[in-house]
Amino acid sequence: MNKKILSLVLAATLTVSMLFGCGNTSTGQADAGEESISDETIVDNAAENTEETASEGTITLSMAFHNTEEFYEESIVPIVEEFKQIHPEVKDITYTTLSGMGDEQQVTRLTGGQYEDIVLVPTILLASEWSNYFAPLGDASEMAEKYYYGDYMQYEGQSYGIPIGVVYEGLLYNKKVLEQYCDGNVPKTLDELLDDCAKLQENGVIGFYTNAGSIWTMRYWDNLAITMSDDPDYANKIVDTQEPWAEGSSLRDSADLLARLASGGYLEPDVVTADQWDISLTSLGSGQTAFMFTGTWALSQAQDHAVEAGFSADDIGFAPFPYKNDVNADNKLNLRVAQDVFLGVNKNSENLDLAKEFCAFFCERVSLAMGMNEIMIDGGKNQPDLAFLQELDYVQTYTSPARDSKIAEMAGIAGIDVYNFDGFLLDYVILPVLNGGEPEYDKLNEAWKKNF
Repeated sequence: MNKKILSLVLAATLTVSMLFGCGNTSTGQADAGEESISDETIVDNAAENTEETASEGTITLSMAFHNTEEFYEESIVPIVEEFKQIHPEVKDITYTTLSGMGDEQQVTRLTGGQYEDIVLVPTILLASEWSNYFAPLGDASEMAEKYYYGDYMQYEGQSYGIPIGVVYEGLLYNKKVLEQYCDGNVPKTLDELLDDCAKLQENGVIGFYTNAGSIWTMRYWDNLAITMSDDPDYANKIVDTQEPWAEGSSLRDSADLLARLASGGYLEPDVVTADQWDISLTSLGSGQTAFMFTGTWALSQAQDHAVEAGFSADDIGFAPFPYKNDVNADNKLNLRVAQDVFLGVNKNSENLDLAKEFCAFFCERVSLAMGMNEIMIDGGKNQPDLAFLQELDYVQTYTSPARDSKIAEMAGIAGIDVYNFDGFLLDYVILPVLNGGEPEYDKLNEAWKKNF
């Protein structure tokens, strides 16, 4: 575990003029009616000021974040230094990178009782368990008025996490590939998307790189069900639904689309092996792959990989996912503004209030450096490369309300990680299709019925 310590030592020198300006209590009156200051008073005040000065720069906070040390140096240090200017009592901020650490390992750290003042909230932790490790950060309804998804990690009316940014969910695509094989057509409808994929396959280009073996990458396909449903609260309806993958349901429709891509041979050759994120970005950046379905936080990463492969960052673009046909100003595509990971505060922090303040301070400032939009509803800045989305008359954005805490509990009973990591899409949809069969929706529905 790599750690890096930030240190700022604040020193102050007491002078006689400072001592005389501290509101001393007079021990008598001079003949002219002025206050007189005794030697004893000066000594007392000097001792008091020495205590105040000594108290400055003595507090140490600790933080664990999932970015690398390089990102820490470039983007986190300035935020920490800005916070120290406001709070000179903070001497040190220790930083632990969680890069490469899975959710299970993070949970182990929590249950072991050794975790930082400000730390990522593992996504696999049940909402009912949040209060065992994290401090409430505020009334959920008030947090929702201030931040996008400020109430998303709520339990019994309190929010336990703040998102580090918000993103759009849609297609990263290689412009050069589409220019070469698809007449430069960036698909706006489902038929156009499938037509592009067919042309790409004919020319040996991967249509979609899913990274399905990494599991977490598949959550965008479940979120697509919310987008397709025209109901921002669609995900929460699953707690009252015995057959979420029944014919005609949006969960089934989004999975069917994934199955069509698999059956058409439009996915990467290896959908099983995990930890191929960098490989997929290189494939996209170099033109071996045309599309990836993910969040705009990955746009800058894909552009960097394009440059490393000898191409231009401008070769990589972003577009809304074209999940339907007849798209126009009266039949708009929904574009989800989605949450990213959340930071929480250790309930046992020795400096709880200060840790809470820094948690919010950090989350409000780190977004742009990570390729995301800022979380503030009023005044938050967006990535400049994505400003064009506001000009598309056939697109409308939306956000989802907080997820019902029952979803994770029911998912555990069913053994289906729906609306979380969504690894079931590989096992019940992609692999059966690649093996010559059909998606196993009946098995998914039977598993979910265990909750009823």
